[in-house]
Amino acid sequence: MVGFTPASVFDVSQTDGEPLPELETEATGEAGDLVGRLFDITDEVGVSVRVVPDEVWGHGNADGVCKWPDGGDEQPVVELRDRSERAAVAGTLVHEYAHALLHSGKLDISERAKREVEAEAVAYIVGRHCGLDMSGSAFYLAAWETDSLETVHDRLQRISQTVTEIIGYLQN
Repeated sequence: MVGFTPASVFDVSQTDGEPLPELETEATGEAGDLVGRLFDITDEVGVSVRVVPDEVWGHGNADGVCKWPDGGDEQPVVELRDRSERAAVAGTLVHEYAHALLHSGKLDISERAKREVEAEAVAYIVGRHCGLDMSGSAFYLAAWETDSLETVHDRLQRISQTVTEIIGYLQN
């Protein structure tokens, strides 16, 4: 008889040494009035925004989520975890606005990583345009290497159009 027994192959408890460093992914820098301007453009983006206190935040480690109430094409709701770092809040808002503009509520799980890359690329470019340090989001963009050139080109077009749209709203 041939079989196998489930066993742990690796667990952090089996290691010694200093803890691994936390990966800093949040935007940093001087946000000025950017967060207020981002709240001012909710109608143009077509979303409503709810700021949720950290102590009642129900979305794990995420700093924001974009949800469609009926799971379809109804106006999306962005929920944002409240925190004091305004640059990080601005970066999260732009990321979630990108989801609202680029992606419908019907989530294809196989596309989730690509959707996250698109939204983070928009947040990176808009954040840099607004003077934020977005270097923490660079690791998201590494996922591009697995796509064909045609797919990357299509996504770059979508990202560019969304960046132009959000920057246009901010400048009005």
